[in-house]
Amino acid sequence: MNIIDTTVIAVTLGSLVASLINAAFATGGVYVTLLVSVWVLPISAAIPLQSAFAAGSLAARIHFFWQHIKWSIVVTFVFGCLFGVYFGIQTFATMPESTISMLLGITLLVLIWMPSWKRWLPIRYPFFFVGMVHSYLGALFGVGGVLQPIILRTDLVKFQIIGTLSACLITLDVMKVTGYVSLGFNYLDYIPHIVGASLAGFLGTWIGKRITHRISEQGFRKVFRILISIVSIRLIHMGWTTT
Repeated sequence: MNIIDTTVIAVTLGSLVASLINAAFATGGVYVTLLVSVWVLPISAAIPLQSAFAAGSLAARIHFFWQHIKWSIVVTFVFGCLFGVYFGIQTFATMPESTISMLLGITLLVLIWMPSWKRWLPIRYPFFFVGMVHSYLGALFGVGGVLQPIILRTDLVKFQIIGTLSACLITLDVMKVTGYVSLGFNYLDYIPHIVGASLAGFLGTWIGKRITHRISEQGFRKVFRILISIVSIRLIHMGWTTT
């Protein structure tokens, strides 16, 4: 693999935009990173690499928002992840790539277009169950999509949401990387991509924190949904035509 190629450039730019979005809006960047990754890399590599690509951005957000982290949520969520990651990795190992591609496309469409949840989960320690479901989907598809909408409906303020989300997700990503390595995935083959994404993550977070009040969230969401929908349809088509 060349030190610099088009896939490295694409992943780096995608990670820059994703980290900027995460720092400005608390969530949403994961879809951008996944969008770019599945466009330029095989599904079998793009999904395991999501954890490595997000590391720089997550570490930067933890650094900038450390004092705002709600650790009780983090601990409960991570405990649930212990179960979700295990079963998610096992499913990923046995499911055909074409099936993962179709299901990923469908999952993204559901996550990006489903109505907002109106009620808080009426159960004790909800983040334990959130951790199980989110980590299972994250290990299988590269994106969970469950933690974000639920934590946005707590009484946490914006900076607490950003810091707490980052602490939850970086711990989950460590578990996922361990699981993918146990399956034989070699992250060393993608060192240029990971380095580019990590550096871009720090830069994008720094920029995003400073422009958080200057971006129209309504306009962003409209364009964001269209882009994700296009990629989702492409994934479904790819999976369907290769079965």
